[in-house]
Amino acid sequence: MDKTGFAVVTGAGSGIGRACALRLAEDGRPLVLLDSDGAAAERTAKELPVAAAAFAVDVTDEEAVADAVRQAVDRFGPPKVLVNAAGIIIRKKLLESSVDEWRRVLDVNLTGYFILLKQVIPAMAAGGGGSIVQIASIAGHTGYGFSSYTAAKGGVLALTKQLAAELAADGIRINSVSPGVVHSGLNRDTLGNENIRAATVANTPLGRIGEPDDIARVVAFLAGPGADYVTGTDLVADGGMISTIHWGSAGGELHSFHAQER
Repeated sequence: MDKTGFAVVTGAGSGIGRACALRLAEDGRPLVLLDSDGAAAERTAKELPVAAAAFAVDVTDEEAVADAVRQAVDRFGPPKVLVNAAGIIIRKKLLESSVDEWRRVLDVNLTGYFILLKQVIPAMAAGGGGSIVQIASIAGHTGYGFSSYTAAKGGVLALTKQLAAELAADGIRINSVSPGVVHSGLNRDTLGNENIRAATVANTPLGRIGEPDDIARVVAFLAGPGADYVTGTDLVADGGMISTIHWGSAGGELHSFHAQER
């Protein structure tokens, strides 16, 4: 594998983003870690066996993202991998949500991806291409979630397909991964409820809740040479949950936790 250039991961301070950084470090390429929690990003950087740079960056801040990318390119050369993994959730139904809450979820989960893409793609193309992997969700496929989160993740799926055609001529592949329920900070509150936890496991054919590294392994595959002929696709990694979701008694029980605030 060509180990020139670097990989950039957003949301790298915890959860799926951190797991992706750890997994991608196995390729020997430098890592650039972005997270709104700069201390968490620094902790991840210290765990890596490769050169790494951590930035305290809110992905909705275009100027801060642009500055971080410029510094990374100056230090490591062209970006070869981008993993858009930063995300938040506000557990409210549509009519319970304020416009500010709606905007914040879409700003981080969709517009933040757009901002990273805008800043990284020109440098990636100038360096001969690369691979982009975006974290979507089964919510974007099924409506299993909340209006703002589901809308944002549906947007990630559509954007990924659109960009596959736009970026191919620049040697850039782009794909997405749709996790199900994963042990991460995003789900800490809900999975702390034993009834919800049990219902989640019962409705997952593989019989367990996902781990961040389950997703990171899929991300690494899509980012790597084994997926050289794959672009514009979404790979669901949910233990089979998407095949069982329905709005009967079990589905209703699982969905009921969404009335809780994160």
